Amino acid sequence: MRTILPRILAAVPDTMTAAFYLAAWVAPALIGAAGVRNLLGAVVIEFLVMHASALYGFGIAKREDRLAKRTAILGVLTAVYLVPIAAIAFVMQTVAPVLSFVWLFTSRFAFILLNPATAAEETKRVQWLWSVSLVTYFVGVILTSKLPLPALGLAPDFVASLSISGHPDPNAQPPQSTIAFGLLYFVVQACAKAVLAGVGAERSSVPHAESMRGRSPG
Repeated sequence: MRTILPRILAAVPDTMTAAFYLAAWVAPALIGAAGVRNLLGAVVIEFLVMHASALYGFGIAKREDRLAKRTAILGVLTAVYLVPIAAIAFVMQTVAPVLSFVWLFTSRFAFILLNPATAAEETKRVQWLWSVSLVTYFVGVILTSKLPLPALGLAPDFVASLSISGHPDPNAQPPQSTIAFGLLYFVVQACAKAVLAGVGAERSSVPHAESMRGRSPG
């Protein structure tokens, strides 16, 4: 029972993101053309965030249990990856890439901050999450590009509005492929984080229980 809350909290951010992708597929008018464009671009930003998590996971492997050093690594990664994102936002004259990066980066690393563990446990957890993310990313890209996905709410007139120039490329991949990918990817992320958070909570509760028994009289 004590692992239920950590599991729910760990899954909330990615569940929310997946819900936006579902809404963009079924009822895109609720989000608007600009919002759907941001979701289409977010899958590329997520790849950078996933790469950052890999560097973090392998970077803390030899940092023992010094939280300050782990926090410093996370801060450096944030600054490094924010530079190209900010450049893209400047060129596009919109803050949407920065906002997407902040949300996705926070969603990825909030899982770590909300589920504290030793450096060894944290390393395993981050590396497992990165592995799941990588496999899901590439499998998802292949599946959504090959499967005949229905347009649902992404009608031709709405798809036309997604083009900034007003002249969409007729040979471009239909947006439902990317939207379906985002839905699949973030659902898997939510499930993976829920599982990993539960495992961490169960392991961390054992030493605590043993220490409490050791303090009991007799």
